[in-house]
Amino acid sequence: MKLKRFGKRRPNLNRNKLRKLFRLNKKHPKQNNALPAIYSGNWKFIDERSSRTHHLLISSDLAISLDGRSLPGSVLNLSQKELVFLDTYGYHLRIDAVDAHPISVYDEADNRVYQLYAARPSNH
Repeated sequence: MKLKRFGKRRPNLNRNKLRKLFRLNKKHPKQNNALPAIYSGNWKFIDERSSRTHHLLISSDLAISLDGRSLPGSVLNLSQKELVFLDTYGYHLRIDAVDAHPISVYDEADNRVYQLYAARPSNH
């Protein structure tokens, strides 16, 4: 008894076609070294509730300090549009950027968005 095949028999796929099919040759995106430069600098924002000006310093290695105190945590996401930082208490600090310029900071602990302004480096 002879087995019947259903459908057309396909020619063997070569290795290149298999790679394209499964995207095995997909290149991993390289870390863009220019991204930290977008956010690094000395920034300030005003808390309208307390009428207090806060200073946010972001170093080139993305270490963050707020009002002169280091903010321990880690960077979760870094792109041209946002920097997301998770502090040790589990709250997110998101800095949004437009045209390679930071424009606002969202503080999850306060659930508020503050407009960022460039600040002169402090001399302490």
